[in-house]
Amino acid sequence: CALPIFFSPLSPIEHLLRDVLNWIHGTIGLPWAWAIVALTILVRVVLVPLTVRQIHSMQSMQQHMPEMKAIQQKYKTDKKRQQEELMKFYRENQINPAASCLPLVAQLPVFFALYFVLREFSKHPPAGSLSWLHIVPNIADHANAHWSGYLLLVIYAASQVSSTYFMSATMDKTQRYLMMVLPIFFITFLLQFPMGLVIYWVTTNLWTVGQG
Repeated sequence: CALPIFFSPLSPIEHLLRDVLNWIHGTIGLPWAWAIVALTILVRVVLVPLTVRQIHSMQSMQQHMPEMKAIQQKYKTDKKRQQEELMKFYRENQINPAASCLPLVAQLPVFFALYFVLREFSKHPPAGSLSWLHIVPNIADHANAHWSGYLLLVIYAASQVSSTYFMSATMDKTQRYLMMVLPIFFITFLLQFPMGLVIYWVTTNLWTVGQG
């Protein structure tokens, strides 16, 4: 029995996602594109505990923002001391700045595993339609393969800016504007991704907007 030449650490997640998609498509009866939407909602539901921590962390950051700005101003000429005092302030007030990134970090393995699932769809199309809303002809095609992909990317950019607007209220203004502009530059990267992956990220952003 020949051993596989390459084993990706994402393989277990990829197989799990394929099983979930097969169940949603085969048992519930949703088309493949809507199965991705349903999968996204399931992922977001699983991430609710992390999202709650994210929201609490952001609320705490906003509440203590005046004190943190005062520390930054007091030690503006000594960046090392400023960082030490901020870390001390975080510990004393049970603030975890990294908590705001947890949902995004947790989604990245799912995002890339879904990419591999859709790449397999393009090589070996499963039974059933891969179209969506009679607009997207094939969710396994790259976003730059059809005009509908560009439409999806415009929707992605709008949803990403909206979700960033709601979830970055505690950021510095310059940093916040940067985070809202970045999705527009990220579009060139997404052009090479399957349209089903863009649907996943748009659904995630819309969930975040509703949550915000």
